[in-house]
Amino acid sequence: GDDDAAATKPQSATINATTSPKVCDGGVQKRLQARTQVEPFTFAGTAGADRNVPGAGVVVYGPATGYDTLLITFSAETYYTGTGWLGLEVHDNNVPIQPYANNGSPYAFTSEAKYTGNSVQFCTKVKKGTHRIQVKVNTTGDATTDSGWIDDWTLSVLRFE
Repeated sequence: GDDDAAATKPQSATINATTSPKVCDGGVQKRLQARTQVEPFTFAGTAGADRNVPGAGVVVYGPATGYDTLLITFSAETYYTGTGWLGLEVHDNNVPIQPYANNGSPYAFTSEAKYTGNSVQFCTKVKKGTHRIQVKVNTTGDATTDSGWIDDWTLSVLRFE
């Protein structure tokens, strides 16, 4: 009835140009690179400093011309203890890929002292050259009391024209 029509009707909204979503479209899928680890990675608090997740990286070679699109997914079981949260970033040659906030408020992958499954996606364009894609973690609270734990993770890098 009328409720169904209302539910499918597009909602109008005004989006400020400074907050518009970043467009990161791609074409035909070219390749999948995936890494999986079942051994846990435990680390002490970092007070915002990044640490590589061991093994959670791949090398991608950009196209001869133009750009390719990478859709990067990282999923893991997580546990965090501390006063802030466990942050997660993906870097291309040590440069963070969006979503990334360089304002003291990094992407919060988890903030719970319980075992939870979490997943995040990143999208970026790459051009000619070698691109080292690396997952990094950090904690935002006190480095002397924080700790993070990541287990049973999968890193997937889908490449599109």
